Amino acid sequence: MRNYGIRFECITMRPHDHIGWIFDGPTGFDALAAPFLAEGAERGERLMYIAADPDPAAVSGLGAAIASHGVQVASIAEVYGATGVVDPSALLAMFTAIFVDALAAGYRGIRVVADNTPLVTDEARLAAWFRWEIIADRFMSENPATAVCAFDRGKVDVNRLRHLATLHPLSAADSTEPRYRLFAEAGHLRVEGRIDSFAVSQIPLALEVLPPRTGVLIDLATSRLTSRAPLTGLRQLSDSGVTVTIRGKPDSLSHLAGAGLMPSERLILQPAKAAPA
Repeated sequence: MRNYGIRFECITMRPHDHIGWIFDGPTGFDALAAPFLAEGAERGERLMYIAADPDPAAVSGLGAAIASHGVQVASIAEVYGATGVVDPSALLAMFTAIFVDALAAGYRGIRVVADNTPLVTDEARLAAWFRWEIIADRFMSENPATAVCAFDRGKVDVNRLRHLATLHPLSAADSTEPRYRLFAEAGHLRVEGRIDSFAVSQIPLALEVLPPRTGVLIDLATSRLTSRAPLTGLRQLSDSGVTVTIRGKPDSLSHLAGAGLMPSERLILQPAKAAPA
């Protein structure tokens, strides 16, 4: 199981961790990047620092461990393109190549910290970024990659920040906790939190960019279906050919069946395994 939930500090980050973090101004971004990259240096990972207009001199001030290990500094335009509307397929190919090269060079994985604020400043950019976050999270779930997606609180609307938090299994404790999260786990798209009709409506958008036959997993130990309305959406999703697995205690599953969510070939009500004695 991947790490998910809230973090009070951006430390003890390990491969497969993917966190959304809110910061305040350029100094806030560097204060976030320093301990995160220092951990990666200790772990023998390839380091990447991405910002709108990065100053190599500022990076040298992030700490001796980082400076001696080395860090690739890049601008947003160099990595994500000059328009700000990202191409998810091209980005996946690029980061896959970076990852393969890093392993070939003897690194244990890759670790990326990026100020992505300019990439979510309008609806077109946000829509493209949504697709990329889903693809990138799947990549991180399957490979030893660790990332911080950082956004400047003063430049991004709070509702947009709340939406961005839903695309990360981890988020900062001092930002608004998302009502739900979408993230990859064991080949599934996991939906976690308070699941309402809007959350269910986001699932097909995420599945569009994931590998065919990706299933949906909801664990009632950490999730709650808020009403009958999302049950209808999940039924429609399974009727469309998506395998939806809802895991929970027998009484919780019986309650769902009683509310009209009857199991089928594509809608699986899976009893949770009993905790070891």
